[in-house]
Amino acid sequence: MHAQKNVTAKMTDGGKKAAVTQEVSAGIGAFPVRTPTLPPATHTNTYIVGSDRLTLFDPASPYVEEQSALDATLDRAPATVERLVLTHHHVDHVSGAMHLRDRLHIPIAAHRLTALRVAGRIVVDELLDDGQVLDCDGRRLRAVWTPGHAPGHLCFFDETSHAMLVGDMVASIGTIIVAPADDGDMAAYLSSLRLIASLNPSVLLPAHGPPIHDPQGHLAHYIQHRLQREAKVLGALGKQPRTVDELVPLAYPEISPTIYGLAAQSLLAHLIKLGSDGKAAQTDTGWAAI
Repeated sequence: MHAQKNVTAKMTDGGKKAAVTQEVSAGIGAFPVRTPTLPPATHTNTYIVGSDRLTLFDPASPYVEEQSALDATLDRAPATVERLVLTHHHVDHVSGAMHLRDRLHIPIAAHRLTALRVAGRIVVDELLDDGQVLDCDGRRLRAVWTPGHAPGHLCFFDETSHAMLVGDMVASIGTIIVAPADDGDMAAYLSSLRLIASLNPSVLLPAHGPPIHDPQGHLAHYIQHRLQREAKVLGALGKQPRTVDELVPLAYPEISPTIYGLAAQSLLAHLIKLGSDGKAAQTDTGWAAI
């Protein structure tokens, strides 16, 4: 198997279908693995870059049958896996990393802030800095530090094709959570989205879902959606403080109460940003407009 070709490997996910590595950009293949991610997404894309010397991004699944399916595909490849790379620390991106590190005796690379967050669970052998270029079988992938969803989040920009592996910065299935409880930062997230747009990628390769072939339109939608939500949060604030739980149904009137918990995380991220912008303040009893 070469990463550029479609290759079928055995998958035991209920015995319903075969796993396929699909070429999503020149020299880049995607191998979706089932992970404990947030619905509606059910899988995380493990990306395979190269032909003879392979680099794997986000070996993600904790499930034995998913790891075995990826193992089988790699075993069939007339190629050598040289390195594993983590875009960030979340469990639905890193859970297969140690399995492959131990099985193939290869290093794991990540940003230093990711290494700190996986310490004790995952051994990071190589620290990646913003702007560092990875040689992926002759293909140059430049690391782009994109904090916001996670402090150590990295995207990877292919300097030849301008395809960009974007991890959890955007998705084509589901949405992206920015959770302060997990060190998410809404202001940093919006800045990172604008940074990605400034690089003018030819295609976005997200962790969840198929390739995004309208990068500028998709990124603009994400930014506009966050700014519109910020305006709703600001509109829900008054001079009398309200708690996050009180603000959720006001700022998210369209959602089901069953997902108020997730909405509360994003709402808090917006409140913190509004606080930094001088538009809101936290008191002992909640948040109020300034």
